[in-house]
Amino acid sequence: MSNVVIVREAFDWLEVQPDSSFTEEDMKELIAYMSRVYPKLEWLELGFNRVKFINIVGTIRLSRVQIDIIPKLQLGEEEGRSALLNMLGICGYVPYTMGPASASVQVVEVDLLSWIAAGFCMQLEKQLKRGVAADYVEVEENSQRLKGRLMISKHLQLNAADKTRVYCSFDERTTAIPLNLVFCKTLAVLKRKMFDPVIRKKLLQLSGYLEDLDEPGDIKDMLNQVQFDRQTSRFEPAFRLAKLILSQLSVLHRGTKEECFSFLFEVHSLYEMYVGRVLQQMPLGSDAVVWLQHDEVKLLKNEDSGRDNIQLIPDIVLGERQENGAEVWTVIMDTKWKAATKYQQDDIYQMYAYVTGYPNAKSALLLYPATDIPDPSRNWTLAADSGKRIRMRTIRINHWKDTQEDLQGILEEVGWNLC
Repeated sequence: MSNVVIVREAFDWLEVQPDSSFTEEDMKELIAYMSRVYPKLEWLELGFNRVKFINIVGTIRLSRVQIDIIPKLQLGEEEGRSALLNMLGICGYVPYTMGPASASVQVVEVDLLSWIAAGFCMQLEKQLKRGVAADYVEVEENSQRLKGRLMISKHLQLNAADKTRVYCSFDERTTAIPLNLVFCKTLAVLKRKMFDPVIRKKLLQLSGYLEDLDEPGDIKDMLNQVQFDRQTSRFEPAFRLAKLILSQLSVLHRGTKEECFSFLFEVHSLYEMYVGRVLQQMPLGSDAVVWLQHDEVKLLKNEDSGRDNIQLIPDIVLGERQENGAEVWTVIMDTKWKAATKYQQDDIYQMYAYVTGYPNAKSALLLYPATDIPDPSRNWTLAADSGKRIRMRTIRINHWKDTQEDLQGILEEVGWNLC
């Protein structure tokens, strides 16, 4: 199995060491791969024979070594990996989440890539045992017996002198549909990439369900051809994982080495989406509305043009829908992926603009991920409006239940009535 090296985002340097898990050849391959596949993203900080990953988490598989990049935030290896897998699950990048009892076992014993592959196998096996997806396609055939509909013009053209044949069109059931071909390709690619014997065995078993299908070559267009209906909707979670796997592998990156691929996520966006998704799953009330990246409010009115200027786009807004259908926004949230050791004035100015621009907002919250430092909570009241407040709080991210508990306490603090 390839070596697995674990580093913390924006914290650990991955250094080249002779006879170590990360060599000079690995460094050259990493830089070449990242420059080719992500040329516009400044995700690498380079030093002398060392590299640091900035603002990304996930995994990079090179030909000889796999690099797992986990959240930093002064968390240990186990907690950092647990937090990453938890956020990926809640955000829907993988269609399942870890239970609290099994989380520590999964985190310690399984690397990130194997965890995603195992999740794909679990979802696909569950549905293949119920039956392989199939559909009907129209087939035209010059047959010795009539099947389906007679194609008169083609029949007369081809069989004018042959009374033993009839040209007809009929519907035939087939498993060679885009959905199954995507699964076939995903299984084939993972069999070449995975070294874990348990996962490889499972991949071979699942391939047996689709043994009548040939592995397709170009899969990029086929991903967009997949359509779900009442019969195939049960395969959607497995398809989302297959699409994630194939979209990140080198099969879709022309000119890259097949041995190299990655699953990388911008950690700021991942954290923001995670907090929003947890909020959306909480019992906030039947009239509650949660919006991510809300963009319906502007800060200023231009007296010369009469137009509204300076659009406000807070990460999360929380409000209630009135009887007339209008939405009243009362809580504004902005997520900050950094340790809350010391707040920055720019962040406070930003929250001041939000809580001022939303006339009904009473609370603006800066939400940082919790670390092992003492509680850094801060509170401010607007000098011009004592009814509006800005608060700085932290939330745990190692498990969604902890995040939900922290958010519930914060909402109760600002006066939100939870069901």
